Amino acid sequence: MSAVFITGTNKGIGLELAKQYLADGHNVIATCRDRNKADALDALARDYKDRLQICEMDLSNVDSLRALAPKLAGQPIDIFINNAGAAIGYSTDSERNVFGALDAEIWVNMFRSNAIGPVLLAQYLYPNILLGKDKKIIFVTSKPASIAENTGGAMYMNRTSRTALNQAIKSMSIDLKDDGITVASLSPGWVKTASGGEGALITAQTSASGMRTVIANLQPEQTALFADYKGEIIPW
Repeated sequence: MSAVFITGTNKGIGLELAKQYLADGHNVIATCRDRNKADALDALARDYKDRLQICEMDLSNVDSLRALAPKLAGQPIDIFINNAGAAIGYSTDSERNVFGALDAEIWVNMFRSNAIGPVLLAQYLYPNILLGKDKKIIFVTSKPASIAENTGGAMYMNRTSRTALNQAIKSMSIDLKDDGITVASLSPGWVKTASGGEGALITAQTSASGMRTVIANLQPEQTALFADYKGEIIPW
């Protein structure tokens, strides 16, 4: 069985990914920003105390990212999944994400959480990934990251931060290829979570299950894959 590292597991898609991997017999290293707000994750830990390791980590805080690496020193990570990130303007605060009302501080913070933090985290845990068997690095991004698919405008902060991450993913796929590491960007779809809103189309269970299938079938020659939870290619 694999050792799977997942960020943002206190709720939503991250929690569901942890549940499904654990149910299938894998070991999971799960991170959350605040253990005091992770009741569902703590309940999961009671059921899988021997195979679930919980670490507190804030993706937007570099010191927090750096401090995680020594705690996991020597532990192989077969599959690295960065699910955590920041969202604004999908179902709430949409008026802040349009031209004429953009907020610089919010925008910069989204870049920290969505583009800079995930790449730095992969860098800090690179030795662990090299120890793993699967050697897969997965970033949960979004379809709005696609420049080609942008026909609706708006969502400046979401689009730009995720597009920046995709550019980093492309570079990583080249830089880490000789290490046998496969890198991919996956869109989870429009999911019925707190950030997805009432109009969302699929459940977290459907999204997580689909992404797990894509990850399981991911081959080294597919590195730099940008696809949705069904495996359908998304243009960059």
